[in-house]
Amino acid sequence: MTAAWLVGGARPFGAEIAAGLVAEGYQLCDPKSTTPLDVLVINVPVSRGNIRFADITDADLSEALQALVYDVIETVQAALPRLAPGGRIVVVAARGHLGAWGGVHLMAANAALIALMRSMAMEFSNRGLRVNALAPDFAGEPWDTPAARADIADAAIFLARPGLQAISGQTLLFDSMQSLRLTESRAPRELNKGT
Repeated sequence: MTAAWLVGGARPFGAEIAAGLVAEGYQLCDPKSTTPLDVLVINVPVSRGNIRFADITDADLSEALQALVYDVIETVQAALPRLAPGGRIVVVAARGHLGAWGGVHLMAANAALIALMRSMAMEFSNRGLRVNALAPDFAGEPWDTPAARADIADAAIFLARPGLQAISGQTLLFDSMQSLRLTESRAPRELNKGT
């Protein structure tokens, strides 16, 4: 039996990830269970905060850090004794580590989460654990359709599969090219002007 613990199943993408894990043959475990774990999926999607930089308070930053850093650390620490050698940790967050308009505090916390994931991948490699992140676009925006959510679940399941030992400490960007800003999107046209 292969076992998975999904944290954040009630958040955006959670139901699709849960269904994907079950379809892949995982038994979803209760957090209080002592069942050894093969996979830990932490689903902490990010929505834009729409708070201007000048208006961000200490409480706003603390709330973002709590959800995207402190709670993730606590969850991983709770799961570590149960993670079998070769286990996988998959964090589903957002592309906020690249920066975005609306909610600098959320983007900073998301960046901290990506650094945390990479550092865990380094530290846990001697136990044979892999740690990766999936960085979709921001939840609740026009791209966020049932089909897109199914694709995100598929990507999370891919990162949760055994046998991908060469992939650890990586962030899979899944944002429909949103991170390719206007300047990058103009470059091909400018390059083609002389031809």
